[in-house]
Amino acid sequence: MRASARRRAAAMAAAGLLFCSMAGCGAPPAPAATPAPEPSAHLDLPAKAWWGGPAYYAQFRKAADSGWSSPSFFPLAVFAGKPDQARALKQIGITTYLGVEHDGSPISSVTSTGMTVLAQLAEWSPAEIGDDARVVGWNLSDECEMGYSGCGDDEQTQLATQRSYAAQARSREDGRLLQANFGNGVLGSYWSTTTMADHLSLVDLSSVDKYAYTSPHVGELIMDSPAWPAGKNPASSFAYGWVQRQMDGFSSVAGSKPNWVLVETGKPYLSEAGSSSISPQELRGAVWNAIISGASGIAYFQHSNDPSCGNYSLVDCAQTRDAVAQLNRQITDLAPVLNSPPVQWTVGEGLQATVRSQGGYVYVMAMTDGGTGQRTLSLPAGLRGNTVEVMGENRTLEVHDAHFSDSFDNEYSYHIYRIVI
Repeated sequence: MRASARRRAAAMAAAGLLFCSMAGCGAPPAPAATPAPEPSAHLDLPAKAWWGGPAYYAQFRKAADSGWSSPSFFPLAVFAGKPDQARALKQIGITTYLGVEHDGSPISSVTSTGMTVLAQLAEWSPAEIGDDARVVGWNLSDECEMGYSGCGDDEQTQLATQRSYAAQARSREDGRLLQANFGNGVLGSYWSTTTMADHLSLVDLSSVDKYAYTSPHVGELIMDSPAWPAGKNPASSFAYGWVQRQMDGFSSVAGSKPNWVLVETGKPYLSEAGSSSISPQELRGAVWNAIISGASGIAYFQHSNDPSCGNYSLVDCAQTRDAVAQLNRQITDLAPVLNSPPVQWTVGEGLQATVRSQGGYVYVMAMTDGGTGQRTLSLPAGLRGNTVEVMGENRTLEVHDAHFSDSFDNEYSYHIYRIVI
């Protein structure tokens, strides 16, 4: 390069530096740091109808004494568990037996592990239960509204029988809550169409089972329900949230009592054509759709007749056991959030979500309403956070004008978002 050319280049460079120093065109500014959470901060939004969280259980002495009223407790149960599997089930995060196989083992074989129990009224006597502090309640019946548990063939007889079970348990005055499980009555189509609210008024805690992923027959029953949304696929995670919302509607004040949703972990004793085992991805989606829809606990139906694995799928099937252990850890870690009141906020079109605040953060737990693809999510105005943490996925998303976008690859995909208030 000639000397004159070098002098011209140097002059141009100097002029450029002078211009940038005046116009501010240097290196792009660093993104604003994520502010620290203020633990007392909360969302100033109206609360949704809610059963009240763990404080609800303080009215039941045995439940309160066993830790059910703690914000860190979220019930994760096994349905009709085998006593000698209690330690193995506890290791994967199970907290409670919703019914115990009455195989001659004492109830202490379960409760001595720290597990809590809802004992079957028809199978366990007061003498067998005694004053065991960790037997927190009585399971009155299983699908009484369908005629099971000795409840009879017609709707009024079934209700009268359930009333007699409740009266028997209440008369013991032993500080234990009353619980019952329901099935087809949730559909509003044929079974107990006028008495489901009466059934729920008799108990302190309910649960519901409809194994939509694995049973084509269950799918047909769901689609026959007058409450099922037209065009929705029942063999989906959406169905597990739908049964929760249906159960909420049976309470005298919608959503005012806790309800658990049962989710199968194998092939739940099915022999019909097209029946199958649930996959780990479907299982996770079913559980989270139920929780997003308001379930206050999850109960796993582990009995399975899939020949590729054992009868007790949470113990015998390594893939299922590992998936549920991971899922239970995630739920337990989030228990203080799940035990905080949900607020009224519309997250976005084509989405199901629950919004909570806890410890200075907003939590948004979201799934689609059955579709897949990109969705835009709306946040309440005024949040200090400028990025959203996608919990458990090692990634963050930028917030622009109180909105952010994310992808849901499958109908069972879910994301848990956290942002500073």
